[in-house]
Amino acid sequence: MFRRVTAALAPLVLLVSFTTSAGAEPDTTASQLPGGPLTVYVGPRGQCQSSYVVNGTVDGNFFPGGAPYAFSPVGDCGLFLAFPATASEQPTALRGKTFGFEKHAGPSPDAIYTPVSQALLGGDGSAANPYVQRTVFNVEAGGEEDVVVTETTTYVDGAAQFSSTYAVENVAKSPIYFRAMYAGDLFTDGNDQGVGVFLGGPPRFVGGQSSASGVLGGLQEQPAPALPWSAYEELAFADVWSRVTATVEAESAFKDAVEPNEVDDAVAVEWDQFRTAGLPSGQEASFSIVNRTQVPAGLDVQPSQQTHTVGQTAAVTVTAADTAGAPYANRPIVYSIGGANPKTGSVTTNASGVATISYVGTVAGLDTMQLFLDLAGSGSPTPQHPAASAQIAWAPAPPTPNSGYRVQSIHASSNGTITIALVPRQDGTALAEVSVPTATIARATSAAKRQKRCARNETRIKGRCLPKTTVSGKVSAKGAAGVSLKLTVQPSRAIEAALKHGKQVVLAAKLTYRSALGGTPTARTFHFTVKAQSRKKRRS
Repeated sequence: MFRRVTAALAPLVLLVSFTTSAGAEPDTTASQLPGGPLTVYVGPRGQCQSSYVVNGTVDGNFFPGGAPYAFSPVGDCGLFLAFPATASEQPTALRGKTFGFEKHAGPSPDAIYTPVSQALLGGDGSAANPYVQRTVFNVEAGGEEDVVVTETTTYVDGAAQFSSTYAVENVAKSPIYFRAMYAGDLFTDGNDQGVGVFLGGPPRFVGGQSSASGVLGGLQEQPAPALPWSAYEELAFADVWSRVTATVEAESAFKDAVEPNEVDDAVAVEWDQFRTAGLPSGQEASFSIVNRTQVPAGLDVQPSQQTHTVGQTAAVTVTAADTAGAPYANRPIVYSIGGANPKTGSVTTNASGVATISYVGTVAGLDTMQLFLDLAGSGSPTPQHPAASAQIAWAPAPPTPNSGYRVQSIHASSNGTITIALVPRQDGTALAEVSVPTATIARATSAAKRQKRCARNETRIKGRCLPKTTVSGKVSAKGAAGVSLKLTVQPSRAIEAALKHGKQVVLAAKLTYRSALGGTPTARTFHFTVKAQSRKKRRS
């Protein structure tokens, strides 16, 4: 048996070899897989632990994680093997026993693994060549070595999870019958309390959510060809250890459930494939698990800076995910805006962890938006909450086009000259157009040989169809806001002639102004009756 183990570890130099006696106290030293955000540890009996910095302090993700406890690189987490007594071929020394390791808290199993060796760390932490740690321990009972367990733990630097595979080899002379369980006392994000979470996947996930920060931690199922879980559960830590140690004869240790209330929580999964079918002598079965911690990543805010005109809408898109890229779905993003347009509020992320914050700026100036992912649902930020900021600059809106004006004076002289003085509200262009009824200024002509019907906007004069009115003159000029502008329209020769012959002339002066900013022009029409003065009046 030892030759087989040594051959399997030949590519790696043995770092530590252990005696075969089991200690009565929990192990305190472990092999380390470095990296970030996690540091991963493997104890001599396959115990699992990982840690990262929480509020400036290194905390473990499994008990004992840290303050108010002393952090231990050997966590209350790992593989347990339960051997029922019901199978007649079961080795006598294994019957009714559950093997595992001494824990820091809660009941330990009635039989303890015998550590064999841990190899030097392999790999460089890259995705192509992850860190690898191999640990070997035995199941020994009645002076016989019945099972050899080789644990292989891998970690990719930068990931928020690590994977462990336990190769269980039957070195007994007969088949063995067992339930494999992987269980741990959660200490997620530095908190011993949590609420159960199950995600149906695939892959399935079961774990706890820290009540203080909302951060998630637990176990994720390895996809095929790895063996699927037979059952899972999240519940109080004392109950998990009781299930591990006291259900050796039960058909199932766990209930496919999670605790909805806040408890000092733990998590476990089981594999029952070999409990009744058995593992033949000389054969090996593997059980794989992903130990996942939802390490929050910073919020991604796009755009971080933008400029708009007052009256427009600014939109900020926020993406919330953990360092493994898994989205924080259906979580609140709380924001506050300080500056020219202060306001507060919250939005909820969608299934992809994306939310949009939008608002209309009404005041010119600079706004600074502060926002955070409210994992705990408290409405108040904590150091663990991913946060970000964005800036929105608001430029004044351009003035609305206004073609209005004020008429200062308007005068028609006896010779038909029209003079208009106006004050515009905005820069623009003024147009004065004077028209006169065509009949007033029409010359006498011979009657038309044949009468014809005139158009709606025409009139019959001396047998001819002519426009009802005739533009006699027009003038335009640029205007400046608030500055008086004078327009003078001189009479046409036809008007002068009509006045000379003593006719009374009706003039219509249309004043139109259009703002340089566009918009609808403003037009007004003024009417005047002009008659030339008699010569006697002119002399006087």
